Amino acid sequence: MTLSARNQAIVDHLLEARRSNQPWTAPFDDAPTTEDAYAVQAAVGEALGWFPQGAKAWKVGGKDPITAAPLPEVLQSPAAFASPGPGEVVIEAELALRLARTPSGPEDVAACIGTVCVSIEIVGTRMANGLSAPGTWKLADQGLHAGLVIGKELPYAPFAAHTVEDWARQRCKVLVNGQLVKETTGTHPTGDPLAGMPGLVAHAARYTGGLRAGDLVTTGAWIIEKVRPGDKVEVQFEGFGDAVVQLAA
Repeated sequence: MTLSARNQAIVDHLLEARRSNQPWTAPFDDAPTTEDAYAVQAAVGEALGWFPQGAKAWKVGGKDPITAAPLPEVLQSPAAFASPGPGEVVIEAELALRLARTPSGPEDVAACIGTVCVSIEIVGTRMANGLSAPGTWKLADQGLHAGLVIGKELPYAPFAAHTVEDWARQRCKVLVNGQLVKETTGTHPTGDPLAGMPGLVAHAARYTGGLRAGDLVTTGAWIIEKVRPGDKVEVQFEGFGDAVVQLAA
């Protein structure tokens, strides 16, 4: 992969921030383009040896256009996770989908879904004030991803006929240290967890060789909640089960 000098400098800063655990003060007033952000993502993943056989997990946001980032290791619930930094930690309550077969194109992806599970994304940034960074800076920093924990996978077939109206009735809860802190109904950002899947098929085909059978895709946050190091976080989706992560103190 050949990067511009500027993109290589961004990659070097993000890698050093990961190694040193010291945030980088990125020049937010000089944001990378979307194409540059995806190039930085790929270079960081390559430098860290995350995807020797290609990406096997993804986060996707939006619908048209989508934003996407390939994800490294996925942990099985219940899991322990080192907090991504001092102070408050941000988690996202999501549903994740696993492909049972390789899509032939965007129009085919829904028929390729094999299982669904509850997931908890731990948000982490390698940039000072990264949570308030412009969008393409967040995208370059792996979509502010730190970790992913997934619950038990269920067959997707019973949910395949879900409509937007069905998703609008979907209940989601976040419990922290056994106490309910938030409960919502129908709060997926696009109203449909599958909305970004066709776009991801096209994105992956362009940047990483395409989605494949076995790939896992998180589909957007129903709840975003601030927690703290040392907290035990449980996410529940009615009808889909739960996922649990214990954050290190």
